[in-house]
Amino acid sequence: MDRRSLLWLLGAGPALAAPTPPATADRPPRGPTRKSGYRLVKEWDFRRGIRTVEALRREFQTRYVWEQGKLDFVNDEWQRYRDRDNHAFRADGVALVARATPGELRPGSIESGMLRSRWTGRHGYFEIEMNVPRGRGLWSAFWLVAENGTWPPEIDVVEVVDNGRDDTRRSFHHLHGKAAQERARTHHSLLDSYGAFQPGLDLADGMHTYAVEWTADAVRHFVDHRLVADREYRWRHDDGRDAGDAHLLVNLAVGGRWPGPPAPEALPAELRIAAIRVWQTPTP
Repeated sequence: MDRRSLLWLLGAGPALAAPTPPATADRPPRGPTRKSGYRLVKEWDFRRGIRTVEALRREFQTRYVWEQGKLDFVNDEWQRYRDRDNHAFRADGVALVARATPGELRPGSIESGMLRSRWTGRHGYFEIEMNVPRGRGLWSAFWLVAENGTWPPEIDVVEVVDNGRDDTRRSFHHLHGKAAQERARTHHSLLDSYGAFQPGLDLADGMHTYAVEWTADAVRHFVDHRLVADREYRWRHDDGRDAGDAHLLVNLAVGGRWPGPPAPEALPAELRIAAIRVWQTPTP
């Protein structure tokens, strides 16, 4: 997510989706991909595979990559990412838990959870199954960021914001940096002028699947295996340099300019994640 700008650091049908079956290396992604020959290269299954905090920490960090991996918020968000039971295991996966600390509800008084993958890579099909929370001031996101710490580029696989205007009945799918603005063609889009898709249901009512197919010259967004956007995009910094590998980020942010101040009744909140998967094609 662009965090409504990180520049200061250095920028489906109406029915609920059926649960995605366990992935195997021989099973391709379910979305209508442009490329063929994908093989599953990474799967984090939080229902059956990763079921302890120790296992989780072997695969993920819990802060942003910036400030030597210690940054726990950006811009004007109210939450701070912590490890005080902010990553809890439930029957349907792992929950990123946001809760208020005692005292006045204000910026810095909320603790929440984040997952940043230790695995890095580039190009492929990136998918998450998650159940977003509803409540004013909440901001759930799954995104790809350059591991080298220079921003942009950034691919927002999905953002769901509840601010009283935007809500859990729409999802946002943004691309960031000059590469998303300069001569970038859109081949297909179900998004409105704000980059939002309206699926005709409440995304907080259950697990949904969000994905991107990322190639050398385009990014295609999917919601519940339905193509919602196909746009040209090149993974590079604004000065033209190649941006290298990306890591995956999943977080539950709270407060700030876009989501607005959180409603007291919105907390505690949980972003539930069933699984994250990455498919890639073999390197020639």
